[in-house]
Amino acid sequence: MKSNALTLFLLLIATPVVAQAPIEIDPARATGATVQYFGWDLKGWKDSTSTPKRAEKLYADTPANIVRISIEGIAHREDGTVNEKPYGAMLKSIANIREINPDVKIFASIKLAKEKTFPAWVQSNEEGSIFNVKVKRPIPQKYARLVADYIDWLRKNKIAIDFLGLNNEISNALTPPLYVATARALTAELDRRNTPKEYRSFQFVGAEGFGTTTSVRYAQAIVAEGGLAYANIWGSHFYPDLTSGSINDWTRLSNVARGRPIWHTELHVRSSPEPAEHVAKVRDGLAILFATNQIGAEGYVWWSRGHDDNPTNLVRRKAITSLLGGSCVYTSGQYKAKDNAPDATLAQATRVDDIVWLWYFNPVAAIKELPIHLKRGKATQASCEFWGGGGSGPTQTSGTLEVENRNGKYLVVKDIPATSIVLVKMDLRSSSSSSPDSPDALVAPRQWRSANPNSKAILAALESVKDGIGHFRQASGATFDYPLNKLSTEDRQIAEAAASQ
Repeated sequence: MKSNALTLFLLLIATPVVAQAPIEIDPARATGATVQYFGWDLKGWKDSTSTPKRAEKLYADTPANIVRISIEGIAHREDGTVNEKPYGAMLKSIANIREINPDVKIFASIKLAKEKTFPAWVQSNEEGSIFNVKVKRPIPQKYARLVADYIDWLRKNKIAIDFLGLNNEISNALTPPLYVATARALTAELDRRNTPKEYRSFQFVGAEGFGTTTSVRYAQAIVAEGGLAYANIWGSHFYPDLTSGSINDWTRLSNVARGRPIWHTELHVRSSPEPAEHVAKVRDGLAILFATNQIGAEGYVWWSRGHDDNPTNLVRRKAITSLLGGSCVYTSGQYKAKDNAPDATLAQATRVDDIVWLWYFNPVAAIKELPIHLKRGKATQASCEFWGGGGSGPTQTSGTLEVENRNGKYLVVKDIPATSIVLVKMDLRSSSSSSPDSPDALVAPRQWRSANPNSKAILAALESVKDGIGHFRQASGATFDYPLNKLSTEDRQIAEAAASQ
């Protein structure tokens, strides 16, 4: 790491302040899935929201709507009683979050604790491993009892879980056949206990292996076991600095998912006190966030305490605000999900409702002007904030930057510091051109009807026609294809005439 830092330092002192080519953004062209859930993890830091002030930073200052909590196996005794000590301040933290957002979703996940993951009474005689540590694999019926006891304990505290993860990087201990058997046994156990519907209406989060390669194999095996009913969502972990598969594995996971949502259930960002290295590390963490969203991921959980006001946590919080309820949108330029060069910049825009956000990671020299071109829509207002320096210590800087809004479509961010992370906010509200109507559309937005007289008209622009199939775009930015010969006679004639010009 020292050699990389030295290389970046030499680049900084040797490279003059430069101007950049324009970053093109199409706010109407979504390139990722709409993010449904984004939140924080209490598994490693059960006191993260143990005070109202801490909870406000994570669940009031951001729109976070999910919290991941732990199932502490060693806390559960064979007689069904619970030693609450391992859970620490978790219940208090949940209560503080619910004071802010009563509708927050609860995602319960087994705590990885190597040989202490499962208590002795749950263990079988069969050997497995967790991160090269030999362990005894769980007996499905007993693991199911433990989870049922956990659900009962939460029920006494008026907490119902919404999502359940039985596997959490313990794939060589809880094998796919054991996973499916445990999920089936849990369903039967909750039936036997007459558990009220509101406390058993959770969805299973399947896979959740260390790395997406492992998650894909695990998911495939669950499907082969006939366990698709116990994987309503497919989850995985993917690390910026560890060997954990490739972005192509996310495509494979999406294919295995068969239309079910995919989540990144443990999102990591690293830090460094050295400015250039720090910006590169944070860039690499968010590169994974953006790349997986563009594969189709729609749920995320930050693995972080989160409430400390260090630059990395501030970026994490802004990431939630800039993506939850929206998605990545077309942005010119390229970057990798992993293994970017130390001095590589990254530009990625997102859109949530009528707000467009542009993230720009600059690990090297200062930039005099960063031009932005909105291909569709106009920004009625624009602002910019930045974080610079290292992840800790006296090198930290932050503040705002000037944004020159020339005509709503062309904007320029001024004087971007070296080794900095920039976030531009562009407001398309009250803009007469903020709808995603393409100036190059064959037919401007109009009501289209099919040949079926009982069909409902759809407002959309016709963008192109190929082999008799029209490509349409709605005001939301959503696109769809439809055969012209299935349109009403009038609409077909309009479309065909436009296509022939």
